[in-house]
Amino acid sequence: MLTTAAAGVAALGTGAPAWAAVTPVLTAPTGPHVIGRTDMHLVDRSRADPWLPDRRYRELMVSVWYPARDVRGRPRALYQPPLVAAEYQRQVLGKISPSALNWAGIRTHAHVDAPVLPGRRPLILFSPKHFEIRSYATLLAEELASRRYVVVTTEGTHEALAVEFPYGRLETVKPQSIPAPGDPVDLLDKQKRAVRSRADDLAFVLRSVRSRFDVSAVGAFGMVGGAVAAMRAAARGARIDAIAGMPEVVGPWVTDVAPVPFLQFAEPGNNHRDNPAWREFWPDLTGWKLSLRLTGSTWGSFCDYQALFPSIRAGCPDYDYGNEIGTIAPARSIAAQRAYLTAFFDLHLRGRDNGLLRGPSTEHPDVGFIV
Repeated sequence: MLTTAAAGVAALGTGAPAWAAVTPVLTAPTGPHVIGRTDMHLVDRSRADPWLPDRRYRELMVSVWYPARDVRGRPRALYQPPLVAAEYQRQVLGKISPSALNWAGIRTHAHVDAPVLPGRRPLILFSPKHFEIRSYATLLAEELASRRYVVVTTEGTHEALAVEFPYGRLETVKPQSIPAPGDPVDLLDKQKRAVRSRADDLAFVLRSVRSRFDVSAVGAFGMVGGAVAAMRAAARGARIDAIAGMPEVVGPWVTDVAPVPFLQFAEPGNNHRDNPAWREFWPDLTGWKLSLRLTGSTWGSFCDYQALFPSIRAGCPDYDYGNEIGTIAPARSIAAQRAYLTAFFDLHLRGRDNGLLRGPSTEHPDVGFIV
């Protein structure tokens, strides 16, 4: 999808058409509820920042998505804060002229600080992959919120690309969190530190946020490190009742396992039948577990890229995102992920079984069950 204001309006003093920049559009959630979002600044004074040990506190920004009682008079929230959007466009989308792409203008479907719909409901945490930011999973967060979940999206300050704090302060990725090129020992050390840091972040965020809502159960999902961070948090006492990898990878940096339901929804090859690391790790998961394959996907299919990149391409034909979102049709990919993730949390946090997790579905032919 694509938004432009280009209508061949004559540019002032030139007579030439003034074409507006492309503003990508996120796929709307499909649940029955309108949604709200509030951003929170949290400070954990019980521990130092893992990447800046001289800073004797850990500072985070999170976004809370929830079903809203009323959204009248509440504007739709920006996809990313202004400074983060500028940094993201410069570093990730730098090949596209800023005059051709209005990345900072992307809006979500959530309304800023809308009043919360009363009621008891599950809370779900999200942690992105290393270097990525919390907006990464907006498509899934909005879908869950529209179905009466509270979703808290997090990011790792100083290992995320950019985090914007109040009063226009931007914290970017620090060299201390980046593995030294060609050094496997340092790579493993950074991976372990990132998982520990994310686990501590999730536990702290859960303590900070859950008292603000009437929470019935807690779930978590993450990608490429985010889910195993939730696993560590659960193993060390955080109340997390079900965890999904969207997708997850495993290796020697995974040191903690919790006996909670686990869903692995991944690209082909990233499962316990085809991947040696998963084959070794899978038996350690002693609770309910399921591995799903999304045919035609890559890891980039499991984030907002799948909606945003094609809409950029529609307005900027020279933009080539290669195989970053795979070959699966984005609409089918988004629908499948939303359906299976919701079914997983409905089953394990609400006790509702719609049958989708029992076997292949004709409604989602791209999803395979790994047995």
